Amino acid sequence: MIAALYTIPYIGPFLAFATSRVGLPLVVAGGVIFFYEGVPIGPLRYIPYAGPALAGLVDGRVDREYAAGQKAEAALWQEKIRLAAIAHAADTKARQQDIDAAAQEYVDQQRADDEHIASLEEQIRIQKDEDNVPPDPTKPAVCRPAGISAGVSTRLDAVGR
Repeated sequence: MIAALYTIPYIGPFLAFATSRVGLPLVVAGGVIFFYEGVPIGPLRYIPYAGPALAGLVDGRVDREYAAGQKAEAALWQEKIRLAAIAHAADTKARQQDIDAAAQEYVDQQRADDEHIASLEEQIRIQKDEDNVPPDPTKPAVCRPAGISAGVSTRLDAVGR
């Protein structure tokens, strides 16, 4: 069977050289280099479906180590991104809690202000009622203190709010 291969053009002379005393070390050295470095397939590697299959057949040890290094680096970056996302989420949560606390403080202050305004308005109403009481005919006329009359005060109060 091997004798028949020697008769085929180009293969016969190659086999004769490869089995010779000089050719055998060259073939072995070439095989070692191709095993270690692989066959350069260049852009054929990027053909969908066929490229990865072809790369799996002819890639050498260097290419396999390079691909393993890429995968390890990608995993490392994914871990860093995941940790950064966790830190960002914790920071966002802390900021949101600060915002919620400030909003609650504002609402509490508004309620306290509303209660204070209501008590002041009640005091004003009581004072106006006292001011609007008809004078007692049994008492002598007393000068009123200078100020704004109740009607003007009521109208101004409505304008100011």
